[in-house]
Amino acid sequence: MANYELQPDEVILYEGTVNCKEYKGNLQLTLTSRKIIFEKEKGILKKEKELLDVVTLEQVKIYNDTAQIKQKASEVEIQTIAKNLTIIFSGMLEARKFTGKIIDAATGTTVAKRSSNKIKDAFNIVDDTLGLDTRGTIKGVLENGVKGTILNGIAKKK
Repeated sequence: MANYELQPDEVILYEGTVNCKEYKGNLQLTLTSRKIIFEKEKGILKKEKELLDVVTLEQVKIYNDTAQIKQKASEVEIQTIAKNLTIIFSGMLEARKFTGKIIDAATGTTVAKRSSNKIKDAFNIVDDTLGLDTRGTIKGVLENGVKGTILNGIAKKK
């Protein structure tokens, strides 16, 4: 990262060599907590890095609380406000590692938190639709067992 200086509150999340359909040749990709930075080495004897592009994570499109970042095998497609980027990694595992980190950075959450929110939303939909207290029912099953819960009745939503 010779041509780009990190902000005091910016951290590097990923660094690697990739190919990109928008830029020719091998590129050095750096993902920070705020930006995606593309650099290219140039020069035969004296290697220097040329800054090609800087994409802020704020430009990544969000639809239905989901960052528009899709991985297919070793390719990752990122939809931004200005353009769509297709980044090709050396392997599927490297692409998955990058995808996880960029989604975490773009959404400001982790995989565990996003999964937890999906489960909470599913419980809320069931509760609203059936008028039950799903969490209370599960708590009752854990405390009283299935037989005790059936005999005492399923908790109604208050």
